[in-house]
Amino acid sequence: MYKKSNGRGSANKSDLYEPRMPEVDVLPEIEEVFAQARKTAAGETKLSGAGANDRFLVLVTPGRLLMQHPCPAAGSIPHDQVVSIEKIIPPAVKRNIAVIAYTELQAVRTDLGKTIPFAGLLMGFAYIGHAVWIFEGHPSALAAGCRDADLLIVDGGMVPFLAKDWVATASSGMRKKEIYLHDRATYKLVRVVVS
Repeated sequence: MYKKSNGRGSANKSDLYEPRMPEVDVLPEIEEVFAQARKTAAGETKLSGAGANDRFLVLVTPGRLLMQHPCPAAGSIPHDQVVSIEKIIPPAVKRNIAVIAYTELQAVRTDLGKTIPFAGLLMGFAYIGHAVWIFEGHPSALAAGCRDADLLIVDGGMVPFLAKDWVATASSGMRKKEIYLHDRATYKLVRVVVS
């Protein structure tokens, strides 16, 4: 169920990083897949050889495997950058952060930053202790993927490919109904009003 992303590979399509809804495996045990993703993102499950302070982004692949992408080593990010991240989401209370983004496997393995333009921010959140898991937002996984999240960040490039009722479905199982869109043009997070 686990894979470690190594960032290697080569793009053979000019639109490799263009957001779209990938084909996904529709599984009856999707709730269990995301329960494991949350545990892994929280650091309860680690790859063999991972240190006690190592942190990871957890990607739920379209094939429903969990892929861990390592964050920078503990203590390696300059203090001023850590302070900037902490101002966005303070680390005093650990938060569950679900993310909807483009997760096509070749694109993610080739260049995570081109595939998910705000991957650096997500790594910063995981680095300071928040649990961060990423998936594509397919209707068969939307509720399970957002379950128990305190915060949902959605890549604005994926919105055209989400179900019309995605906000209601996503927020239905969240602990807190706090949803933000990442605007690819401005690199800003915009709050979504949840009714």
